[in-house]
Amino acid sequence: MILKEINHSETANPDCIVVIGGGTAGLYAARELVRKGKEVLVIESGSEALGNFAPETYDSVGKTHEGIRIGRSRSLGGTSNLWGGQLVEFQPIDFIGREWLSDSKWPVTYEEVAAYHRQTYENLGIGPEFQDDSAVLKQAGVSDPKFNNGLELFLTRWLKIPSMAVAYAEEIRSSERLKVLLEHSVTGFEFEGGTISGVRIVGPKGGQQILRGRTFILACGTFEITRLLLHVASSDCGMCPWGNNRNIGRYFQDHLIGRVASVEIHDRKRFFNTFSTIVRAGQKFQPKLRLQDAALRSERILNLYGMMAFESSVSENLVYLKQFLKAAIFSRRIDGVGDLFRNLLACWKHLLPLMWKYVVANRVFVPSTSKVSLHIQSEQPAMPESRISIDLQVMDHLGMPKVILDWRTGSEELPSILDFARRVDGAFRESGMAELRIEEGLENGDEAFLDTLRDNYHQVGGARMGFSEEDGVVDRDLKVFGTDNLYVVGASTFRTSGNANTTFTALTFVTRLVDQIVS
Repeated sequence: MILKEINHSETANPDCIVVIGGGTAGLYAARELVRKGKEVLVIESGSEALGNFAPETYDSVGKTHEGIRIGRSRSLGGTSNLWGGQLVEFQPIDFIGREWLSDSKWPVTYEEVAAYHRQTYENLGIGPEFQDDSAVLKQAGVSDPKFNNGLELFLTRWLKIPSMAVAYAEEIRSSERLKVLLEHSVTGFEFEGGTISGVRIVGPKGGQQILRGRTFILACGTFEITRLLLHVASSDCGMCPWGNNRNIGRYFQDHLIGRVASVEIHDRKRFFNTFSTIVRAGQKFQPKLRLQDAALRSERILNLYGMMAFESSVSENLVYLKQFLKAAIFSRRIDGVGDLFRNLLACWKHLLPLMWKYVVANRVFVPSTSKVSLHIQSEQPAMPESRISIDLQVMDHLGMPKVILDWRTGSEELPSILDFARRVDGAFRESGMAELRIEEGLENGDEAFLDTLRDNYHQVGGARMGFSEEDGVVDRDLKVFGTDNLYVVGASTFRTSGNANTTFTALTFVTRLVDQIVS
């Protein structure tokens, strides 16, 4: 059920689970909780139309970060309205703690998380027959190149309907146990010791209400989660259970992504058979390269993966335009010309930079005569200096402070990326498939090369998981330290970023949390 206003009886439901944020993780959590018989209220600050965050509510003072501006959406469905729906698993080494990477051990094991992979895939509509890489490759007639220097071929999976608002539209509108309150913002909490008894919400007409519930889940994205936690800590420090936690906002990371080499192909048939996108029964898979865990341990470098980017034609880029418009606008309910133009205007603010991203990192099959380059997605080290903070001197119309991002890079990224590129070059040459022409700045170890790489809209950290409040914001079960019933979901809780896109692992943790809440 979609709501624009909320009445008194709905503000005082003590058994309700309140999800703050109607984006990817929030809608997924709400749907799974409802399917298990729970009453859920989702609070979303945006509307059903595609929207963005006002420029005066944020600033970036460190390394240029595009994602804070164009990589998030204030609307039902959140960032899922802007992404392609790519799913990638984290690897075992991402959780175990690497002695060469400070603060990299997680308080949960890979095995505990992986136990929920299958269920999460199936919840997202990807059946067991599509979850095993080797089976998919075999069915598609793709021979694993079996590189000998620690590299391995793996597949990413893509959702058929990336937007959660579109995918769950029928359930949102028809379920009696699920209510979605739009155009209302959470600005604070009510406390009874370590128990959250309610949230303070403000609607489009102003005026504050208290909304009661039993369990509260923060799912409004890395920047907004951090902003809310810091704001409450600063304004209610005497009562706020996390008021003295100094980890909030720290250890911000994003993936570095960009071109590192051109590819000179020697065996075109084998190369394109190996790296072209696979489609089986309408399910899309993209082959990529990564280092095996043993190679990462041996070389003591960051985790990263490589993908082949194909030079595409204008007509193929228009396919991305059509996909974006369909996901962001035309799959939604448009009540009239006014709605259409408002959506188009909001969309246009994201369109050009997003189109550029897809042109640079092309993800569709192209003719074998196309030029090819190697792009990487690299992990960053977790550094306390890389952080999100708030400016209490600049408040928006809701009384919420401005978000300030100071994104930093470390000394580990450049040598790790160069090592990876050289390994791919060696593997390609040994196989006879191709060879690389590594970018000169990278080959020479020029730190300025990092300026050619950009963020990939994978905002990690700010409310990271810890062994205690001395080194984290939430515990191994995603509960905020010092509270009994406040949870955080999404990549803001990750200790490390690995090489993988963050959404699938974030949703896997949601699957695990739902299991714990209903048990």
